[in-house]
Amino acid sequence: MNKPKFFFALLALTLSLVIYSCKSSSYIKTTAAWVNKEKVPPEPIKSVFIIAFTDNIDVRSHLEDDIAAAAEKKGIKAYKSLEFIGPVELKLVAPVKDVFLKKLDSLNCETVFTVALVDYKSETRYVPPTTSPGVYSPYSYSPYVQYSGYSAASPYGGFGGYYGFAIGNLSTPGYYSTTSKYFLEAKLFDLKTDDLLLSIQSMAKNPKEIEKSSKKYVETVMGTIKDMKLRK
Repeated sequence: MNKPKFFFALLALTLSLVIYSCKSSSYIKTTAAWVNKEKVPPEPIKSVFIIAFTDNIDVRSHLEDDIAAAAEKKGIKAYKSLEFIGPVELKLVAPVKDVFLKKLDSLNCETVFTVALVDYKSETRYVPPTTSPGVYSPYSYSPYVQYSGYSAASPYGGFGGYYGFAIGNLSTPGYYSTTSKYFLEAKLFDLKTDDLLLSIQSMAKNPKEIEKSSKKYVETVMGTIKDMKLRK
């Protein structure tokens, strides 16, 4: 690779590393959990109706699919709202709640598992550039033989000398960092008694792809349910 091509390849790599380092970290964690052990049925739950309260069809589909898959691994029959009521706006279902509940009863469903976005916060802050500890002074090329704009020698000496200079003067440009936080709440209701059986609050920071974030969220919630030990 000739020197101009090598220079631009190195520049592109450096910029990509800087941009990557500017990205905020992402994670999903449980922030609060509660279980109503006095109301949890003594027998294992056999069926659940799953509904993600969002009109974003992609998010709703992934969440309901992943929750259903987790329930079925536990031997629980799972019904998904997308299959049952279709990709309609959930606001349209609200006025006919009684009819909706009767349909659930016709399925002989024991419980309803819901997921809802309860809050969202976004914060953008400026991260100032790091300052170089040394002072860079452009040097004259006049004492050196020039080849296509490049110097045949260096005032830093060999690689060892230049390595020390380069490492000592590492710096990054300033950039803006945006942090997005989504606060979600999962609830499980007993359809026969209308009692709330459990509630789990979670925070998703800078979630990435919907598919991966959905799986990670469900994994986190199911891990929390396991730790809660529903029955006495």
